[in-house]
Amino acid sequence: MTERVYASLKEAIVSLKVRPRDYLIIGEVAKHYNISRTPVREAIILLEQEGWVENEGRRGAKVTVPSVQQVMEVIEMQAVLESYVVRQAISQVTDLELELLSQILTQAEAALAQGDLDLSIDLGNQFHDTLAIRAGNQRIGSQIIQLRQHMDRVRPLIWKVTQAPVEESARQHRQILKAVVDRDSMEAERLMMKHTLWFEAELAAALEHV
Repeated sequence: MTERVYASLKEAIVSLKVRPRDYLIIGEVAKHYNISRTPVREAIILLEQEGWVENEGRRGAKVTVPSVQQVMEVIEMQAVLESYVVRQAISQVTDLELELLSQILTQAEAALAQGDLDLSIDLGNQFHDTLAIRAGNQRIGSQIIQLRQHMDRVRPLIWKVTQAPVEESARQHRQILKAVVDRDSMEAERLMMKHTLWFEAELAAALEHV
């Protein structure tokens, strides 16, 4: 039950159904799910450990508001980890999986052409997650996905999604995939680092106007 409550609350935070600075009150959450307080308390502890909430005692657990420094640190961690995993994935990925990665990007490009920017972004994230999984290191893969979830929450708060950056991101994804298909690990690593740091620059520019 704890895991179910944790997953549900985390989804609500990531999707901004529960906004930054909102409070999670154990009694209210337990009543909402029609369960006892114990699994709610345990779920909130897990969320606190991952940085999603801050425990403020009797006031409840406040959904965190990431600082500019925290956002930049998360992206820099992503850059290091994702550059590593794409290099590792090259020795693991099969031809069938390469076809799957290409299909994901084709779907993302189709969504972009139809003006569905959110879907295109989601598919781009799926591309990253698939590479992370294929690196063969479950712990690092899980860490990358968790970092991305933090960015999923931050992005709509500080970056008004427009066509141009999503198009640029899609173009960079194709470059990364080409390097993976060519089994060029050094080029894939370089392009992934460049891609992630480009995203950092995009967010940094947006943060100046928040």
